[in-house]
Amino acid sequence: MNNLADAPAVRSTVLVVEDEPTIIVMARMVLERAGYAVLGAASGPDAVAVFRDNDQIAVVVLDLNLPGLNGWEVLAELRRLRPDARVVLTTGSTIDDTPAAEPQHLPTAVLPKPYRPADLVAVVGRLLAAR
Repeated sequence: MNNLADAPAVRSTVLVVEDEPTIIVMARMVLERAGYAVLGAASGPDAVAVFRDNDQIAVVVLDLNLPGLNGWEVLAELRRLRPDARVVLTTGSTIDDTPAAEPQHLPTAVLPKPYRPADLVAVVGRLLAAR
């Protein structure tokens, strides 16, 4: 997505939840370059607060390992607040053992770490196109 014709028609907001500051900076740079507005949160409780206070968030990119609340706990809370929340779970480990069998507690997509910037943009774009 290097030209304006590839940018989203409406500037969608993406929340990036990550406890590694360099990953938030990279994700913000890549997603903003692709035409998205980006918010960041560095912990589970911060993510829930930002999500609760901003109904414009279209996609959440959520790390599994976070301080305060882990990614599964954050995901459950986001879905409680907004059942249709689109959530991309990112993790460097396997997620074979999900703590909940209920479909509402499963991520919309999974993006294994380390991921390429183009993969991040692609998964966000795919989730927005599916709305």
